[in-house]
Amino acid sequence: MFRKAKILHPLTCAAVLAWITVGLFAGTGSRAEEEPKVLSRVAEIRELSREDARKGLAVRLRGVVIYRSGGGAFFNLHDGTQSATVQLFRAEDRKIWAAETRMPSKETQPGAVVEIEGVTAFAGYSPVVLPIRGKRVGTAPLPPPLRPSMEELISGSLVSQRLEIEGVVQRVVRFPDGRFEMNVMAGGHLCLVSLLAPGDLVPEQLVNARVRLRGCSNPGFNTRSEAINIRLLSQNVADLDVIEAPLSDPFQSPRVPINQLLPFSPRLDRYHRKMTEGIVNFVLPGGFFFIQQGATGVRVESSDAKVQVGDRVEVAGFVDTSRTLASMRDAVARTVASGARPQAVPVRLEQILYPKIKDTRVPVLDMDFSGRLVRLHGFIRKIEVHGDKGFRRLLVSSDERIFSAFLSDAGGANLPTWQEGSEIEVTGVCEVEFTPAGSLGRKSSDIAGLSLWLRGPEDVKVLAVPSWWTPQRLSFAAASLGGVLLLVLVWVAVLRRQVMRQMGVISGRLRAEAVNEERNRIARDLHDTLEQQLVGVALQLDGTEKIIRPDNEPALKSVRIAGRMLRHTRLEARRSVWDLRSRILETEGLGAALRALAANTGGSESPSVEVRITGEARKLPLGADFQLHSIAQEALANALKHAQAKYIVISLESTAEVTRLSVRDDGCGFAPGMLERTDLPHFGVLGMQERAEKIGGELTINGTPGAGCVVTLTLLHAALTSSAIT
Repeated sequence: MFRKAKILHPLTCAAVLAWITVGLFAGTGSRAEEEPKVLSRVAEIRELSREDARKGLAVRLRGVVIYRSGGGAFFNLHDGTQSATVQLFRAEDRKIWAAETRMPSKETQPGAVVEIEGVTAFAGYSPVVLPIRGKRVGTAPLPPPLRPSMEELISGSLVSQRLEIEGVVQRVVRFPDGRFEMNVMAGGHLCLVSLLAPGDLVPEQLVNARVRLRGCSNPGFNTRSEAINIRLLSQNVADLDVIEAPLSDPFQSPRVPINQLLPFSPRLDRYHRKMTEGIVNFVLPGGFFFIQQGATGVRVESSDAKVQVGDRVEVAGFVDTSRTLASMRDAVARTVASGARPQAVPVRLEQILYPKIKDTRVPVLDMDFSGRLVRLHGFIRKIEVHGDKGFRRLLVSSDERIFSAFLSDAGGANLPTWQEGSEIEVTGVCEVEFTPAGSLGRKSSDIAGLSLWLRGPEDVKVLAVPSWWTPQRLSFAAASLGGVLLLVLVWVAVLRRQVMRQMGVISGRLRAEAVNEERNRIARDLHDTLEQQLVGVALQLDGTEKIIRPDNEPALKSVRIAGRMLRHTRLEARRSVWDLRSRILETEGLGAALRALAANTGGSESPSVEVRITGEARKLPLGADFQLHSIAQEALANALKHAQAKYIVISLESTAEVTRLSVRDDGCGFAPGMLERTDLPHFGVLGMQERAEKIGGELTINGTPGAGCVVTLTLLHAALTSSAIT
């Protein structure tokens, strides 16, 4: 039977799998500790919780079919005490059920006794049975129906049970498939009855009849699985008995005054048709209209009444007790005369909402404005267009309260455009809203609000239009002005920042140019004075050496030593002048200046000097380049003077974050702690440290006796100080 399982509904598949599991373990007591329980009574199924019903518990039932749906989607099975729904969810499932069990639809008609096996499920509101296999074993009469109380009927607890109710038919609708649906007023509550096969019944012959109906309870439910109405499913015309036939002419119904639709009466006839009359003061085609007689107005619901405002009509319908003020529904109307339109009553909102009634036991009709045509003064606060609902809604303020005025959008293309804030005089039919019945601390006669139904655009008379400078426009203008001011402030701040940055650049350039000019001046002075004087002194020493007697060895030795010292002093002076006027450093950068420094340290007796440059050279401020060059020069001079080095390496490494300069020699080095001694002149080292601090660099000097010395300067680009350019 499972060869077509691929088309089963998911719940049915789950049921089949659950039943297979039950079958596999049935009769195998040696392998299972306890045989799964099989539910054999409807009462056990109805007691299941929603969660337990979804577990697919095994079911085996025998009973009589008391109702079968027209499409065969389900049938109700009565086991002698209670009924359960046997659910087939889709057409495909129903075909499989019929084919595999060889039980066609006629074998599950009411009166058939069947045996089924299946599993439990939950179908939206209550537990149901999903059948797997079944067979018809005979026929039996239907069990007698239950006659529930209204409390039991409203609660929804009798779902699937066969019931009998009695009431007045107030509306009948025939559907294309032949079934009837009826609104039956039973026990003061509307009950929806679906009659599957009404036979030759004529709908008009049932309206206003008192009937007795039998069928299965099947309440509607919402998304939370809560019962929301009373519904009865009847199989055919045999389930309906007419106790009291209706009048052939609805306008022969008892006539009552419009202000006494629901008066006290010792007779139970309040749910039959009644007839009243009045003048039509508002019409919503296909929905409802209002009639007014004297100081009383009544709402009449009718989908097919052909009436117009100003017609005097007779209305036959059922009194609607769901509202605080009685109205009429499912009504028919006929025009008896065409009269003048009723006149609107000028009134204040507080008169409607807070009527001054001294004794509620005595009706005061002139203070009852519901259903009457009134005129109110107010201001339009908001206009809403409900295209899907076919009307416009005006929120109007009056007496510091808000009410709604509704206007049908029929012919809405020609409706005027009102402005919010306009002072208006609005005319319409008033519909009062009362406090819900049962509200603690309040009376059901307390008025909670009202709405106006407008007959047309002419019911809104504009007395004054609002100033162009509405609060919304003022707010928008203020917000726009604030935005402009904010943009200006931001622009000024950005501009000021740019100006400060440019001023810093210009100031740096000016300081650098001033420093460069001062260097050039000092270089000129050194070249024109000190160096020239040193040249003159050198010439004098050369002359002195020539005139000293050869046998005066001490004098010759002193002159020669002085000459060597003078030549060294002249060399240092020329280097200082070159440092001050280094065009290579200015034009070609630090790397080229270091190469030039190494080349100028030449000579046959001088050590070998190598320059290594790695990484992409970063553009540093001119002052920082100068300080690095000076530190390299001082370290090179120290290696030449003191270290007796034979090989010197000058390295310059550049990355995006750091510039590192090092001077390494293979000279004699120095003992640990020598640089910390205070009895030795370390002016060269002190000068290098001052230059490093000036540009925010870190200077390290490491020496080992007999293994040379390494001078390293590490300069973080982020730590460059502003003094570096000076």
